[in-house]
Amino acid sequence: MSLSITTLSSSSKGNSIFIGSQTTSLLIDCGIPLSRVEKSLKVLGRSTDNLNLTITHDHSDHISGVRQLIEKCKATLTRDTQDFTVGDLLISPFKVPHDIECYGYSVHNKKAKISVLTDLGEVSVETLKRISDSDIVVIEANHDERMLQNNPFYPTFLKKRILSPFGHLSNRDCAKACLTLAQSGVKQIILAHLSESNNHPELAYQTVVDYLYSHGIVEGEDVKIEVAGANKMSGLFQVNTQFS
Repeated sequence: MSLSITTLSSSSKGNSIFIGSQTTSLLIDCGIPLSRVEKSLKVLGRSTDNLNLTITHDHSDHISGVRQLIEKCKATLTRDTQDFTVGDLLISPFKVPHDIECYGYSVHNKKAKISVLTDLGEVSVETLKRISDSDIVVIEANHDERMLQNNPFYPTFLKKRILSPFGHLSNRDCAKACLTLAQSGVKQIILAHLSESNNHPELAYQTVVDYLYSHGIVEGEDVKIEVAGANKMSGLFQVNTQFS
């Protein structure tokens, strides 16, 4: 096993993603309580010892647990806009459009590459090129546009914010990005950061799968699509690389 990933939580109520090699543990965001982090890492056979941390952006659902993790567990926080290393992992940040300064990350280890981009209003051609050689991509599928527009509890200004190029990625726009990624050879895509008010896991999955199929890409054969759980861990996804 060269590199592995699991989402500890993925929703507007809390986000945290674990990426690890055999010797290095990295959290991207920590918007959940320390107790959940500890329990999740234990399931993975890891601990908070020597834990590394980086942050996509400063919204509370991504950083609410950071202080506790640093103060109680002495986790090492690195926030840099240039490439940096933790252990045997090379982390490459790239800026994504959101209503606050926000970054996606590609994590490299030997020949394996995992990319994470959540909380973004649109996916640029440049970003797609940057991550198209990834083995695994975590990408936002935040909302169904019709559900959002018809949601009586969301004011107009909030709907406009979410739908803007600096808001969140819809299922439809996510599907378009997934097509490019699948055509580029990405074999595993994880849909993340689903809105609990304006989306459903089945709807996000089916929107992406149907769009791929309409362009000749078959889920399960050409690419695998999974949906990250809102308040629970996903499965463990691994990139296995053979070396001579």
